[in-house]
Amino acid sequence: MLMKRRIHNRLVIAAGLILAIPGLSSLAADRPQLTITQLTSNPNCNGGVGAAYPSIDATGHKVAFTSYCDLVLGGNTDQNSELYVMNVDGSGLRQLTFSIGLQGSYNVSISPDGQRVVFASNADLIPGNNSDLNSEIFIVNTDGTGLKQLTHTTGGDPNSFGGNSHPRFDGRGKYISFSSDRDLVPGSNTDGNHELFLMAADGTGLAQLTRTTGGYGVFAPGGLDITDTKVIFDCDRDLVPGGNTDGNSEIFMMNVNGTGLVQLTHTTGGAGNIGPIWNLNAQIVTFWSDRDPLGNNPDESYEVFRMNANGTGLVQVTSDNCDSTCYANGGFGSAPWGMSADGKTLAVESDRDLVPGGNPSLHMEIYLVELKP
Repeated sequence: MLMKRRIHNRLVIAAGLILAIPGLSSLAADRPQLTITQLTSNPNCNGGVGAAYPSIDATGHKVAFTSYCDLVLGGNTDQNSELYVMNVDGSGLRQLTFSIGLQGSYNVSISPDGQRVVFASNADLIPGNNSDLNSEIFIVNTDGTGLKQLTHTTGGDPNSFGGNSHPRFDGRGKYISFSSDRDLVPGSNTDGNHELFLMAADGTGLAQLTRTTGGYGVFAPGGLDITDTKVIFDCDRDLVPGGNTDGNSEIFMMNVNGTGLVQLTHTTGGAGNIGPIWNLNAQIVTFWSDRDPLGNNPDESYEVFRMNANGTGLVQVTSDNCDSTCYANGGFGSAPWGMSADGKTLAVESDRDLVPGGNPSLHMEIYLVELKP
């Protein structure tokens, strides 16, 4: 059960100062020193799609992710997107889902204690429970037992994470936030916009937290904080009137009861700022963005950013400009999908050669990015 061609290359990047820019730069901070570890190297499976959606537990020792590769030999010969879990040193690799056709499994979040994984899938993983192959939310133990389907819907948009997607555990593993374009609370989402929902980890206690119209809505929300009173999320709607009139994806924070809404980022053009997650005490936020707020992302590819939860201390963590070879391979960039409890280790997917020589084909691979200080 060894990962094929597994490598653990490491790269240390020297610290550098991020310069101030009027209107935003006063919020910037010194760029941290980075130690990057590449966890996967599988360039030859399913057209080189590779691995994605890495999520790390609170201790920083276990990572869950998806891959199109046959990592556990014979377990994924059709090269569907399947769910895996392993220790960050590469040991203990286990395949948790087995599906056929469509995309498979995606949008992964491991519980803080590393014992459960919540994820989305458009496969009928529990035969007969998802026969229409809508995108649904599932949960499974990291030993492969206890697979359960938490949502049961029909009619999502298959071209835009239709149904239910991007689930995220809270800081205690008690609640799950997610995005859905379904009318889960009857009458509250009749326009089929993507909204932010919350439920207990067993699928009970469903609540809709946002009510938007037009645009896309909420794409990849973060989880609740450790007190289960605040939530962080992205949205392309003008939730704070006048703060997002151009409909860019921005980062927002609010109380679970709907009060205290704050817009944390303010950008224009491109896709914007996506997929916020915060550390255990909700003091540090990381996300991905194709904007250039600090002058370090001139090619406007997706890069990893970090900031304080009040919007200050903005730092661009990754900076790997996309050349002609990169663009020829799709040129996505880098995105964080998990963070350790102390906020010092990020689980990142990237189609860049973040550890020089480790990803020459520029396929999507999984990395750990350690930040100091």
